[in-house]
Amino acid sequence: MTNNMTDERNADKNRFFRFHISTQSVIDPAVQKKRKAVFCALCVLLLAIPLFASPSTAAEFYSRGVERQNGEEWYEATELFLEAVRINPAYADAWFRLAECAYQLGQYDTSLGYLSSAEKYARNSTAVQNLRGMCRIALGNLSEARLIFEKILAQYPNDVNARFGMAELDLFSGRISAAEGKYAEALERDPSNRKALLSLAFVSAERDNAAAASRYMSQALRYHSGEAEVHYMNAKLAAMQGNLSAAERAARTAVEINGRYDKAYELLASILYSEKKYADAIDVSDFRIARSRNAGGAWYLKGLSQYREGNTAAAIATWTTGLSVDPFDEVMRAALELEVNKTVPIEDARRKEWSKWHIKNAGECMKRFDGTGASYEYQRALKVNPTDTAARRAFAEMLDINGLHELCLEQLKFVQDNRDPLSSVSSEARRTSERRLDDTVEAYDSLLQDSLAKRWNVEPFYLDKIRWRIGLYYAQNTARFVHADSPMITARFAADMFSGVSVTFVRARTAPVSGFGEAYRKAQSAGEDYFIMLSLDEGERDIVLDATMYSGRTGSAVRSMSFYGTGSGRYTNVLRRFRSAVLSNLPVRGKILDRSGTNLLIDIGRSELLQKGAVFAVVPKGALKTADSNIGLTYADRDALGTLTITEAGEEVSEGEFVKSGFYDRVNTGDEVVLVSMPDKAAESKAGNASRVVDNAPAARAGAVSEKPKAISANDLGERRNPALVDIIRSIY
Repeated sequence: MTNNMTDERNADKNRFFRFHISTQSVIDPAVQKKRKAVFCALCVLLLAIPLFASPSTAAEFYSRGVERQNGEEWYEATELFLEAVRINPAYADAWFRLAECAYQLGQYDTSLGYLSSAEKYARNSTAVQNLRGMCRIALGNLSEARLIFEKILAQYPNDVNARFGMAELDLFSGRISAAEGKYAEALERDPSNRKALLSLAFVSAERDNAAAASRYMSQALRYHSGEAEVHYMNAKLAAMQGNLSAAERAARTAVEINGRYDKAYELLASILYSEKKYADAIDVSDFRIARSRNAGGAWYLKGLSQYREGNTAAAIATWTTGLSVDPFDEVMRAALELEVNKTVPIEDARRKEWSKWHIKNAGECMKRFDGTGASYEYQRALKVNPTDTAARRAFAEMLDINGLHELCLEQLKFVQDNRDPLSSVSSEARRTSERRLDDTVEAYDSLLQDSLAKRWNVEPFYLDKIRWRIGLYYAQNTARFVHADSPMITARFAADMFSGVSVTFVRARTAPVSGFGEAYRKAQSAGEDYFIMLSLDEGERDIVLDATMYSGRTGSAVRSMSFYGTGSGRYTNVLRRFRSAVLSNLPVRGKILDRSGTNLLIDIGRSELLQKGAVFAVVPKGALKTADSNIGLTYADRDALGTLTITEAGEEVSEGEFVKSGFYDRVNTGDEVVLVSMPDKAAESKAGNASRVVDNAPAARAGAVSEKPKAISANDLGERRNPALVDIIRSIY
């Protein structure tokens, strides 16, 4: 049987073989070749079909863009929507989505342009008009924005987006309770509206209504539990309320829902830092940097975490890299410079690179004829790199042009005394430069032999001129969303800015205080004349610094100040205005250095804006005390020794004619003087241009007169802005 089965298989095989042979023998070889060619062509065509697939349509690009927009990937969404309108220029929805992305990126003018394109193809769209109104608010055109929203509400009273716009106008005007009412009205019309619920949660938190804030957030989570943004906002609210463990859980939920949600990772890192989980904060920051090296906030927070771990060298290196990525991050630069000046040796070659930013800014200030700005930038450059010869000579030239020749000479002598013997400059060029410097110093030395200080045999630059001791304090606060620990850095940097002011000793406490009581106790025990409580409200595009100045002796509030800043350089500008405002409120006081008959020499000069003809009251040493409830000095009538009228104002010292009170002349060296009056403006204008480069001296005025600060504040602008709150509300879409 086996043999039979084998025979059958062989027969089948032979039949197949015979069929195959017969087929080849029947088909013509030319035809066979043609068929093979056709078969190959068909194979190639099948393989090429994906390459020639129909391109994506405008609707497909739009759909993908909406997905990216919902994930807050604004740049990627913008690219997809631009493709959609390239294919279909009449795609109104794509134009509108482009406007929304531009708005979220802070490109408000661009957003308005996209809205104009959308309006061509979707006339009378309230969505377009509402977003236009929001852009007008962001650009500061509040009256125009109000007209837009009022017009919409007149036609459509139940339009919730128009009510959102009216609420944001109230927020910009500081009417938080009114804004809360408008958000509540919007919620009545749409009880599950995400923007209304989240906005009410944060507005309630701003008004210290924690229960209402939690209630609204719970409603938002109930209606929108699958949306990463809602969990992100929940994390922010919990962090604001000090519940950091809940904030961390919510932030982690947000990134679990959307793994590309960079803002949630940024918030998570900030929360971890606030929890003192510095290693974890560094890990999250590294993760963000690996995804995008341009994440400036990640560099800042990583460096701050390293600083908190005690690794200052690593923090400096991280901040240096971060500033190469984002050179306009002023808070990061302030943190870097504070640690550089504290820990890095003067000879460190990196200081030259760090100072270049300020030298560049000084040049820009000079182009704008901003003498005080250039003076500040040169001083910052020299603080970072004291051996920078070019910066010091440029600063000396500024002083010389504005009549402060003695100060100029001191700068040039510093350059002369600190020449680098190992300089790589060619010997001839170096000798020429040094010779010119030596000639200049010699000429000034000769010209200034008859200066007031020389005639009295005084070395003015070694005088102890400290007259005011001031403390800077800040209260313990919740998580910061733009720059973690910014109040601490701000207090320290503000104190550092006072270091060039000879008449003040300003110290910032690195640790926060629990409130006024602790600050008052510390100020009084430290013997401070005044102490200042600082509060910083920072948004992505603007900043408000509030400062309340108290008497260190009585604890009475003597001055409240508010400074608003926006645009490039806002942080530095706000702190400079704060410094000027503090100094402008301090009475001008000094002490008697020497006397010759009725001529007295005092340690105040033109560098402090003193002019010939100024009148001082003379009192015994120790007789002056700060006023109880305002900024000023008081003394008993019996302590009035006479008056001093300035007859010659030098740069650092001045001479005047003394007129005694009473029969006896009781004036001694070391007694004090306090400014009573200044000459009129005409006389003042003849005294030189020191004010063009000096913004770090008390404004010479009567000691008993209180003046309001001249710095522009948020209230002066007609608005009381809340940058952090407005940023949060604006980011909800």
